[in-house]
Amino acid sequence: MFAGSSRMKVDSKGRLAIPKQFRDLLPEGSFISIGTEMNLTIYPREEWEGMRDVLPSPFRATPAQRQLSRAMNALAISCEFDQQGRVTLSQEQRRLAGIDPDSTAIVIGNQTVVEIWAADRWDSYSIGALANFTDNVNQVTQTN
Repeated sequence: MFAGSSRMKVDSKGRLAIPKQFRDLLPEGSFISIGTEMNLTIYPREEWEGMRDVLPSPFRATPAQRQLSRAMNALAISCEFDQQGRVTLSQEQRRLAGIDPDSTAIVIGNQTVVEIWAADRWDSYSIGALANFTDNVNQVTQTN
């Protein structure tokens, strides 16, 4: 399970160091693609392969499933670490997520995945998430 967060520098070539606590838990065959909040997400192999249950082949898929599948697969790259524990984010991934070269990104453990956010987007998002924390706890944990 992934938890915690770190602010990391993205270098001029679009490389981002992934904290060791996350690298150690990411198996070979993981992928980086778009996340649910216009961030990037590292999907461990099991999570990535599990999407086949939700996203069937294009001929059996609904229009929404095909659209989601195309977006995720078009932006997917293999999560491969260099000697310094860095991944190279593609230019298209960085553009989509608002991550500029020589900027700061936030790397977040979120249960079964690792998320990568542009620092300004994360700061804006987390202010709202924390402001709504008690309401969200009450709503999510409410039993009928």
